[in-house]
Amino acid sequence: MTIETIFFDRDGIINDVVMRGQAISSPRSLSEFRIREDFRSFYDQLPKDLNLFVVSNQPDVARQLLLPAALEEMNQKLQSIFSFTDIVYCLHDDRDNCQCRKPKPGMLSNLLARYNINKDEAIILGDSEKDILAGQAAGIKTVYFKDRHNQTPSCHPDFIINKLNDMLGILKTY
Repeated sequence: MTIETIFFDRDGIINDVVMRGQAISSPRSLSEFRIREDFRSFYDQLPKDLNLFVVSNQPDVARQLLLPAALEEMNQKLQSIFSFTDIVYCLHDDRDNCQCRKPKPGMLSNLLARYNINKDEAIILGDSEKDILAGQAAGIKTVYFKDRHNQTPSCHPDFIINKLNDMLGILKTY
């Protein structure tokens, strides 16, 4: 069995998080949207035959702090640099109690079904417990990226990495 599909959380994995005072936040404009250099390097080393997806909670749209047009500009930037099979967002806030907002597995489950992906060949890479819990609920392997802006999770991911390139070693073990 090999890993054929990687689901990436966006903020903190692909792009830098934005600090608003003491709060970790997502970019709200293209000018705040900065691709992580370590993600570029990691991406360039990935096997070219993988299915790559972005799955991201973007509640600032529901909170009216992020315009849908600004989010689309960020998507266009991502697609101009990387080859993602699909980019999917949950635009809801916690109070909406939707099925697509991580830690619920809706985004992942929908993509697994739509693209006929074998769960045993899929993995999610995220930097929050919500990412790990969504992956576990969807029945796929999980990798937690521990970086300067987050803590060791209280949930139990399959793997914990401290550098994005460490993910390459995980992929080689499958």
